[in-house]
Amino acid sequence: MHVPTAAIGSARFLTTNRIAGLIGVSERTVANWIDRGHLDAHRTPGGHRRVSPDELVQFLHAREMPVPKELQSERRVLIVEADAQVARVLQSYLNPEITGYSVTWMADALSALMHIGHNKPHVVLLDILMPGMDGLEVCRKIRANPDLAEVRVIFVTRYTDIDPDSICRDTGAIGVLLKPIRGPELNEAVAKALSTRAPASF
Repeated sequence: MHVPTAAIGSARFLTTNRIAGLIGVSERTVANWIDRGHLDAHRTPGGHRRVSPDELVQFLHAREMPVPKELQSERRVLIVEADAQVARVLQSYLNPEITGYSVTWMADALSALMHIGHNKPHVVLLDILMPGMDGLEVCRKIRANPDLAEVRVIFVTRYTDIDPDSICRDTGAIGVLLKPIRGPELNEAVAKALSTRAPASF
């Protein structure tokens, strides 16, 4: 039976039976994922397992498993990366047919800021070293704009001699990923970002 998207989106929690039907596995498999700590869940007073839709989507993204249409909402991801080859790799990792994301690429900071202002992507994957304005300044400008309060920024960089905690504290980013990055790592970071509130405006 088809379950309307609105019904899933408004549901606070999903049963193991509902999850099994959505992704085409047995209910026992879902229960095992929960019992082994792979899929976060809570138990009702009667002992029944319950999973939030966001937790299930994050679990599927992290394992590069297709997200059912009933669980998909348009999640906009912007890649800001001067190197076209790197950008293509990141785009391939965030395959819209699997993730359901709408993925856009911008090669320079100015174009990216204009796009962000008009489209308000949910997650921005931002290189630090770019021609003109660097990624750190781009992130500060995003965080300084109250209208972009829900935009989450993740730096994707080759710099290894940096302190991710300090950079996030100073710019308002929510994470730092080091190149070269693997697909599962990127998908897990984006999924986690989507379930995390962006820092308050600076």
